[in-house]
Amino acid sequence: MKQSHNSSFLKRSLTAVFCAAACLLANAVEVAPDIKPYEPKPISIPTEYRAYLTGPDKDTIYVAGNDVLIPLFDKLHARFKELHPNIKFKFLMWGSTLSVEGLVSEKSAFGPIGRENRRVEADYFKERFGYEVTYFKIGYDHNPNDKLSTGIWVNSTNPIKQLTKDQVKRIYSSGNGKGDITHWRQLGVTTGEWADLPIHAYMPRDTQGILAMIDEFRDFIGGVAYSPRIEWLPNGNKVIDSVAQDAFSMGLMDYWNNAMEMRGVTKWKRMEEFAPRVKFVPVAWDENTPPSDGTLTGSRHPFASPIGIDINKAPGKPLDAWLKAYCEFLVSKDAQDIINSPEMRKFGFRPLEAGDVAVEMKKIN
Repeated sequence: MKQSHNSSFLKRSLTAVFCAAACLLANAVEVAPDIKPYEPKPISIPTEYRAYLTGPDKDTIYVAGNDVLIPLFDKLHARFKELHPNIKFKFLMWGSTLSVEGLVSEKSAFGPIGRENRRVEADYFKERFGYEVTYFKIGYDHNPNDKLSTGIWVNSTNPIKQLTKDQVKRIYSSGNGKGDITHWRQLGVTTGEWADLPIHAYMPRDTQGILAMIDEFRDFIGGVAYSPRIEWLPNGNKVIDSVAQDAFSMGLMDYWNNAMEMRGVTKWKRMEEFAPRVKFVPVAWDENTPPSDGTLTGSRHPFASPIGIDINKAPGKPLDAWLKAYCEFLVSKDAQDIINSPEMRKFGFRPLEAGDVAVEMKKIN
């Protein structure tokens, strides 16, 4: 009996995912050498009133944040509990918006968050306290739920092999100081009719709650204006549909799954029809670094989102001693080894890189 196109496509997709998982151990990176082991010191919860203390005896620290980070913080909490048996947490992990909301209400001690803060969230915090929320980075989210990283998609007939971060910025922004990229020939695509044709750039207006891609990418391009040549479409599905049907197009997309239905992600309705007609373009940090293909293995994609915790750090005032110790733990080798473990790498998490810890520690000292 002849195998159907749909079943064979799914089989190929499953095989690719399993192969990527099997290669994970071989491709795992070492934790950066400047990340040091955690040195536990005696700490205790505050004896004075804190709105984030809960439980009958007010001896439990309440934390609200992002559900995507549940498997990671379960492991981190278990390890911290081994080092500090007297510190107890209660987690409410429903979504990234809780990270700032919990701090504003003062009911949450810190807020685990699977991305950077949206402008509206940062403004909400500042309106309440008069200073900026502190975002303390602990790693990166490269492939949430096995989806490819935020990145660039083109039609499968497009001969382009890779892009650099700077090239993407110059395609999707205007007034960046280096000159806009508007035509395929500027990317070295000179075969056939490609040389003289403009790039049809697509982007979704609605990221469907997965990530604040529009905010994040606006920061990435330096806060300058988006290119007036971008055609804004209602959502990610429409962007991918358009790229599949337009040979000269390019789509900037949020984390996207083109293989199979994943947890928390609606299956692409036209997957079987259009998936063979689109491809993900590897992006390099610059011309001297290898491009990232946005998968579980290989180098970190330039558009991968950070993960971290939101903290209420008033200027000139120290953090509670236990919270500072917890932050030190999160950027220590103890915690970073957990983030870099095969189990957490399968969730898409990546550890901090060289130099990151020094930058983050300045935020809390």
